[in-house]
This record gives sequence, C-alpha cells and structure tokens, in this order.
Amino acid sequence: MGDVNFNGLIDRFAQQIYQSRKGRLRMHLIDALYRQYLPEAEMASMRVLDAGGGLGQMSHWFLTRGSSVDYFDISSAMVQTVATDFAESIAQGRLSVAECSITEAAYPPVYDLVNAHALLEWLEDPYDALATLMQSVKPGGYLGLMVYNKHLLMLRHLMRGTLKRAMSGDLGGDRGGLTPISPLDPTEVGDFLSAGGFQILCQAGVRTFSDLAEKTVLEWYDETDQFAAELALCEQRPYCDLGRYVLFIARRSS
Repeated sequence: MGDVNFNGLIDRFAQQIYQSRKGRLRMHLIDALYRQYLPEAEMASMRVLDAGGGLGQMSHWFLTRGSSVDYFDISSAMVQTVATDFAESIAQGRLSVAECSITEAAYPPVYDLVNAHALLEWLEDPYDALATLMQSVKPGGYLGLMVYNKHLLMLRHLMRGTLKRAMSGDLGGDRGGLTPISPLDPTEVGDFLSAGGFQILCQAGVRTFSDLAEKTVLEWYDETDQFAAELALCEQRPYCDLGRYVLFIARRSS
C-alpha cells in the first residue's frame, strides 16, 4: 500500500493543521516543551535533522535559534515550498533541503538532534523508520518525536458511536484523508526508545482536553487560557497519554 505522500493535500494540510487554533496550540506546546528540555545554550551549534519536515515549521524554529538544519520530506510540493520560503537560509549554507522518504534517507549518526513530528503514523512500518531515526542521533544527542496517539483515536470512536470500529483495532484512516494510517501506542513507543538506549526526558500529551471538548465549549475559552491549561496538564498522568499527539523528548546514551 505504501507510505502516504501529501502532494495532493498540501493546501488542506496547511489550513487544517497549521493555520487553525488547534495548530497554534500544537506549536505553542512544542515551543514551550522544547525550550524547557533542550539545552538552549547549545542550540546555535547544533546540527539538526528535520525528518518528514512538512512545510518547515520546525526547521524555522531551529534556524531562528542558530542551528544548522538538514530537512527532507517525501512530498515534492512541500519540499518546493520550503526551498522557496527558506531560500536565504539555503544560500547561507544553514539549511539543506532534500526530497526523499525515510526509507531512502541515509543520514549518519552525526546529529545533535533528530526531529520527527507527525511522521511515523503515515508509514506502513513506523518502527522500522523510528529505528533509522534513532541511529542518526549521535551519542549524547537528542530525539524530538511526536506521534499520533492510538488511544485518543479509539476514545473518539467510542464517544462518536463507532463502537465496532473502535473495538476492531482497525483504527487507521483512509488514504486521501487526514487520519493517519498507523496511529501509535505511546507506551510501545516509549518502550522502543528505552530499549534502544534513549532516556526519555519528557513525555507530553499535545492537545488533551482540546480535542475531546465540543467546539462550542472551546469557543468559550480564551486561547491563552486554553494553552495555559494544556501546558499545565500535558506531562501529568493520565493526560500525557491522552493527547491527540504524544511528544517525546529523549536523549541517546553517551
């Protein structure tokens, strides 16, 4: 069946994921947690791999902190957008851009940080890809990994009346949509990281109550207050296992 390519969905992807209130909340939480757990003083000297980097939001985050970034994505449309939007950084030698899949990528273990957000769930073999990403982190380096949460997806099916679908275990979305084909169990992901020699510094739910509440309820909330509540809850159990996404920040043993 193959991995998912967003060439035909780039406009919808940008509008629904990045330009919405949910998208802003996601980026605010990532920003806060990265600043808390990554060594700010070392960012300017970091070499970063942005795997499946989409429209380059995280590449931009690292570039603004002085890091050098190697970006790749399977979508030619997204790669072209990033190449255009970040032409100055490319000309300065601070950003490289490549069109390839994670299975084609051959990046050596030289990276201070490997960043992979909302990538694995779009792959047929997510753990094979995760192993590849982990091998690209140099000893003592960091992995920033965000995955689509299988538990939250199952809970939403149960809440919306699709009980048989929820209990079947077949939770993957259809191609052409924005529900991933391989949602992941955060406990299994954490165990895989630990078994591979990574210490988990942070496990956080990204959008916990915000993706369960009714739209009318969310409209009552000030966006700043909503973010503050999400940030306060995101690392606490059970909320860290109930986000739409689960963010891991892990460090490879030296």
